[in-house]
Amino acid sequence: MQSIKYWGHYIDGKFEWSDKKNSFVSGPKHISPAAFDDVIFTLPKKFSAPVDFVFETGKKAYQSWARLSVNERVKKLSPLKKIIKSSWPELAQIISRETGKPLWESEGEVKALVGKTQFVLGEALDRIKEQTISKAQGRIRFKSRGLILVIGPFNFPMHLPFGQILPALTAGNTVIFKPSEKTPASGQKLAECFHKLKLPSGVFQMLQGGAEISEQLCRHNNGDGVLFTGSFETGQKIKENLIKDHSKILALEMGGYNSALIWDDKDYEQALEETLKGCFWTSGQRCSSTSQIILHKKISRRFIKDFVRRARELSVDHWSHNPFMGPVIDQSSVHRFMAFQKEVKKRGGALLLEGQKLSGKKGHYVSPGIYKMQFDKSSRFGTKETFTPQVIIYETSDLDSALDMINHSGYGLSLSVFAEDPTVRDEIFYRTRLGLINYNLSSVGASLFLPFGGLGKSGNDRPAGAFAIDLCVSPLAEKIKNGF
Repeated sequence: MQSIKYWGHYIDGKFEWSDKKNSFVSGPKHISPAAFDDVIFTLPKKFSAPVDFVFETGKKAYQSWARLSVNERVKKLSPLKKIIKSSWPELAQIISRETGKPLWESEGEVKALVGKTQFVLGEALDRIKEQTISKAQGRIRFKSRGLILVIGPFNFPMHLPFGQILPALTAGNTVIFKPSEKTPASGQKLAECFHKLKLPSGVFQMLQGGAEISEQLCRHNNGDGVLFTGSFETGQKIKENLIKDHSKILALEMGGYNSALIWDDKDYEQALEETLKGCFWTSGQRCSSTSQIILHKKISRRFIKDFVRRARELSVDHWSHNPFMGPVIDQSSVHRFMAFQKEVKKRGGALLLEGQKLSGKKGHYVSPGIYKMQFDKSSRFGTKETFTPQVIIYETSDLDSALDMINHSGYGLSLSVFAEDPTVRDEIFYRTRLGLINYNLSSVGASLFLPFGGLGKSGNDRPAGAFAIDLCVSPLAEKIKNGF
């Protein structure tokens, strides 16, 4: 496919290489994980970022942007819906080329941008409306925080950062966006959408680059907040970098090691279908992907047989063929996939469906892996996110044991439950630490009308989704004699 032009950083209202003032020196090729002969674009030989200037520009733009009324900001941001719709095929194709996700899935991601625009510029604003409290002779107002840094992930390179950028701008903040270094093209396309809005210079900016630039951005004294989506390890480093800086809001969405609990067979076909989605959609590269299935012994034999058969039939192919599953993002993910399977074998696990590296395809393709093990509460196994299309199956008929399995990893994002007994549901509610519980649905199901975030290693109690706009403001109490 045809390469696209790399525009570089988006600073002060323009792209770095949008004119001839800066000379571009060609460097490494940015290659699609789905086809090694697909060069998405050529990166510069050296990365440098004018971090101080970007913060200075964002801070300078803040006061005038914050002083606009909410309605004025909504008016300026509303054309996003039309811009995204008109660019729909191009945006979806870039996401698929860069992540390897099937086109149907990338189209769903772009559709989510439209839905998010409608929600943030509409219903979400009710969360930050001024409130008059007559008993207090006062009112509550919500004030924007200042300059917000949004660090995006590779797996949903447009939808997840967009779900934080747009609320931040709507609430009156200015934004610096740092896309994942694995998906710079998606980041660039998203920046192009905001560029078409013709916002005041400095209101929205984007810097490309890797971990070094992210660290500089997080530590910068002029920042007022960091909204991060990515791995637990990276989120932990960000938190450590900011441990002495209490002035910034820090929201971490750091993935999960999620369970599907199938306790009865009342909705057997639904459980089978939804669990396949939870394990293998996006090639297991969702923070909410199912990493382990906990089966009641009375249904385990039947379920395992059908689940393995169905997984064996799943199509794994290039995104343009609209398969069930595309490749993983890079070679390190392939290594991690094979290393995890090797560890399962070492620990005596049974390979019900051995995952394979699909060497006949010119991309980072692997087939689904399904393993059966005995649960060991004292082991550190099962406490690290794999982010690959493989799943562990455990059997038990004891609910206490099942709850131990759910809580074991230290993550606390999502749980998929198939259980009719209300007692089981009550025990799950009170004895697990989770941000999402999906009944009769996969662990990857989420709604823009609900909060999205986790506890423990999955987050720091700063959920996004419907609550994202809460992160972008601080409540201010005002009192006056005789009330307002």
